Amino acid sequence: MTDRIPPWSPYEGRTSLVSDGRTALTAAFSDVVRVRAGFASHELPEIFSAPADDGENDAARDLVRHDAEHMTRMFVNGRIATFARPLGGGDVVAISPTAWEIDDPLNRFATGALNLDHWSEIESPPSHRIFIDRPQFDEWLAGLKPLGFLTSRQVEEIVDPQLRAQRAVAERRWKSELPQSASLESDKSYNKQGAGDPPGVGPLLLTVSEVSELIGRSTSTIYADVKKGAFPEGIKLGSSTRWKKTEVLAWIEEQAGKRGDR
Repeated sequence: MTDRIPPWSPYEGRTSLVSDGRTALTAAFSDVVRVRAGFASHELPEIFSAPADDGENDAARDLVRHDAEHMTRMFVNGRIATFARPLGGGDVVAISPTAWEIDDPLNRFATGALNLDHWSEIESPPSHRIFIDRPQFDEWLAGLKPLGFLTSRQVEEIVDPQLRAQRAVAERRWKSELPQSASLESDKSYNKQGAGDPPGVGPLLLTVSEVSELIGRSTSTIYADVKKGAFPEGIKLGSSTRWKKTEVLAWIEEQAGKRGDR
């Protein structure tokens, strides 16, 4: 029995680990990264052996880490049950959701294993393979949405977590302040309709002309910036495109932050 499993080595071959009604964590995670990020399982060792570059290599690793964290949340909240089987074979036992309350779960996804007795100690040699409930996983995977093509703005957020946080804070700020802000609601340059979001109908949507008036840029420049990933994408509604007001105002806040106007 091997007490060390090189990280990401389980993804190099096609070895299938069999367990009644369950699937190996590595097999399940291979499906997740293929659906979400478009990576084949054999690419994972290459992704994590590539040099740091503050660019595509780091972005790819962050995407995989994000998928691992997303899947871990399903384990923590009990939506997907996990199990442990001794390396080499033996009785299968349930893993408590509490055992997934760890700082960095990525190593478990990299090896597909854990030390059941010392589950919180990442350096402890693995003692058990990890399996997950197959029906529960299939239900979750069936509704999982792919990330799709990443815009330049999305890649920026992956590479620069602080930028992602700034954009999220800016959008939350506008969502919380706009309905109560008399000054903004009375300023037709911010809201031509002069009203907050109508109850029950979601965020106020702006036409490209309204966006143009709001930010002081031509419609052609707006479309060009969207294509470059430098401006929030609109929402297609039939043959028309609308922009969420909160996203546009968050973008304005982001630009102000770049010049120190916070």
